[in-house]
Amino acid sequence: MKKFKRLLFREFFLSFKNTNSLIISFLFFLLGISIFILSIGNSYITALNIGSSIIWVLFIFTLLLSIEQFFIKDYLDGSLKELVLLGFTSDLIIITKTITIWVFLIFPLLLFFPFVGVMLGIKLKEIIILLTAIFISSPSLILISIIGTLVTIQSNSSKIMLTILILPFIIPILIFGVGSIEIFFESTKPFQNFFILIGIFLITLPLTIFTGRLAFKEFTN
Repeated sequence: MKKFKRLLFREFFLSFKNTNSLIISFLFFLLGISIFILSIGNSYITALNIGSSIIWVLFIFTLLLSIEQFFIKDYLDGSLKELVLLGFTSDLIIITKTITIWVFLIFPLLLFFPFVGVMLGIKLKEIIILLTAIFISSPSLILISIIGTLVTIQSNSSKIMLTILILPFIIPILIFGVGSIEIFFESTKPFQNFFILIGIFLITLPLTIFTGRLAFKEFTN
């Protein structure tokens, strides 16, 4: 438990020092929303009922573009290898990274969503379902992104390669996440998609832990 607290404090401290990159991520998300509104038009977005889909897509791309910043410095200066040598397991490192990413990136974005939803003409009830779906899905998205980051960071691959690598794993989450609003209001089993998203997380967590162990073995060799 002491190791977990020490490592979590370290990650929080480093994230506080790296707020500029996080601000850029938030600006990217807001800029993307603004571009959609200006190019398509708020009335068309409301008529086509694609506001929630726009938020989902931009949320995922914001995560993919930002996830590397939580690893790249530690990898380049050898901190990841040193943490393992100091007795911190790869499982513990991945869990603390996941918590840090959620606190410093996902949670602030969730606070933006109600305002963005109003801008896109999404109804209040739909915004609540959207927030719930993204809240449930966000740990799985972070873990999948971590897998891609650990694989591509060693080969100096670009973020485009990261996106291509993990996109097939993200598509099911996107499908069930976007469809959660329609299912909730029209199905006799309104929480069906939420349970599926939780199930995806239960699959993603051990898969990420296993992949992380293999990746950290490469770091320490």
